[in-house]
Parts: sequence; C-alpha cells; structure tokens
Amino acid sequence: MNNIKAIILDLDGTLLDDDKNISSENIDAIKYAINKGAYVIITSGRPINASKKFWEKAQASRYIIFSNGAGIYDTENKECISTITIEKEICLEMYNYAIKKDVCVRLDTIYGRFITDMNYATSTDYELKEDINKFLDDNLIIQMSFIYENKEKIYELVECINKNPRRELKVEDVFITGPNGEFFATCAINPSASKGNAVNGLCKFLKIDKEAAIAMGDGLNDISMLSTVGLGVAMENATSEVKLAAKEITCTNNENGVAKIIMCNF
Repeated sequence: MNNIKAIILDLDGTLLDDDKNISSENIDAIKYAINKGAYVIITSGRPINASKKFWEKAQASRYIIFSNGAGIYDTENKECISTITIEKEICLEMYNYAIKKDVCVRLDTIYGRFITDMNYATSTDYELKEDINKFLDDNLIIQMSFIYENKEKIYELVECINKNPRRELKVEDVFITGPNGEFFATCAINPSASKGNAVNGLCKFLKIDKEAAIAMGDGLNDISMLSTVGLGVAMENATSEVKLAAKEITCTNNENGVAKIIMCNF
C-alpha cells in the first residue's frame, strides 16, 4: 500500500509481547510512521486507564480506541469523543444474574473500571463498594466483564446473553485472564459498538480514507476492524478465524510483527 494515513494496532497479542512489553523495534516503527505523517492508533478491549498506560509506552498518536470500540479517547483534550453505553436496565439484569451465580462483575466507565471482587482485580481496578442501583444511576457503563475460575460458569453466562431475544448485549468469546492465567472471562458491550465501527468513525472524524489505513490484530474482536480498512493484517499467533479475515499475515507478537508491517509499507 502507498500513502498510508493511519495504522490501528490492537494491544494484547499484537503490539504487546507475551510478557506485556512493547519492543524497542515496535516503538521505533511507530515513531517512523508518525514522522511519515500517519496516525498510529492504539485499540484494545482494555478500559481507558489501562489502554493509556500502554499508549504512553508506545508513544502513539493522540487517539485511543478502548473497551472493544465502545469508546474513543482524545489524550490531548483529555476527553472522550465517542462513547456507546449499555442501558442501565440491561446492566442491572446481567449484574444480578452474575452475582447469583457467584461470578465476579467488572464495570467499565469513562472514569475507571470497578469490580465486585478484588481477588480478580488488576492494578487499574477499583472496588465497587456502593449500591449497584446508585452506581448505575451515577455512571454510564461502556463495557461489562464477567470473571470466574470455572470456565463453564462463564460459558453459561455467555449462553444466557446470546439466548436473549432482545439482543441488547454483544459478548466476546471466553478468554483466559489473571496474573497467571488462572481465571476465565468474557466482555459484553452494546451491540452497535465494535472496533470496526470505531475505526470507521475515527477515520471519518480525521477525514482519512479508511482504504488508506492498516489494522493489525490477533483476536476475534479484531475481525471487524481488519475488514474495515484497506489492509487488515493478522498476527501469526492469531486465531484461524482472524487469519481468514485478513489480507496479510505477519510474524508473531513476540517477533515484532507490527514493526515488520509498518516498515514494509513506508
């Protein structure tokens, strides 16, 4: 591709290696692309605070797509330019269902991520202490996550969401999480939110032709954005479904696959 205007990078399994680090090769390639006049956009299923931490390390452009495309954040103006939230009634229904099943619930807001059980928390999570009804009255929810040691309980919860005829939530596949990969989790967002829709909206906002954009990812939640841009790239460590959706496959996240694609396209 010639005249690249934007490069959109997933974090986990793509820009980050397996130890959650960003290599100097990838950082140098990001700087190179920016110096050539392209936007380099970080996108992640992570909430804004966690995404910002890696955005700073990557030294990427000012915009971050977070919570699986449910939000777009402008780091210069320190504000969200787009959010797609989940209705309060739906949040409350799924919250109560999960709590009855003893499943931990994590709620993403634009102010931070709040969790019902700190045994499952990350360093960027806050404990959810107040009454859930009051919390939902005071906060807009961008993404819900459900976490437990037993993957069968998480699959039951996913099945419950998918069987709802109203289709008011879109759920991600179950994935492994936790410091030592000891937990299972899934994330749910508004059905109109996706990384692909966020990329499309941001390209319009920036007046960039999405055909002049590259997107790289490894997970099922990346397929929508790989299909949106001119060049969708799957990591070698990506799932088979992601590779089928991509136009090109690069090296793994541990082999500077991001840097290789950037340097080959400028």
